[in-house]
Amino acid sequence: MLKTEEIESRTYQEVIAASSRDQNTLVVLPTGLGKTIIAVMVASQKLRDGKTLFLAPTKPLVQQHEREFKKFLEIDDEQLQVMTGDTRPDKREKLWQEKQAFFATPQIVENDLISGKIPVEEFSLVIFDEAHRATGDYAYNFISEKMH
Repeated sequence: MLKTEEIESRTYQEVIAASSRDQNTLVVLPTGLGKTIIAVMVASQKLRDGKTLFLAPTKPLVQQHEREFKKFLEIDDEQLQVMTGDTRPDKREKLWQEKQAFFATPQIVENDLISGKIPVEEFSLVIFDEAHRATGDYAYNFISEKMH
């Protein structure tokens, strides 16, 4: 699924992606060293097993991640879905059922987990961008618990 002609991967990214395929992993790298590329590499493998969810704390970051997945993955754009406060609640349950890869803000995911709209068992990967935010009552903690 990777558009290899678009990706200039580095050995360390490939090693991290390979080791992240089958276990929970926290990737800590300075800005600009390709954490998103690592996420794309892992997602390209995990999409074979189920749906993926890429969480980011802001709408602009969510949209940026979706653009990068479009750029680096051979996947039908119709299978990608941005889920932010702009996505109407009455439409989200159907989207969670129909689409394959999601890019969402944590508040939307938390709300939809609480209301039972997300088919948790169909997900093979959850990516938490800006994972350092996972403290206290931040939605990442709840999501991690429910999606595990």
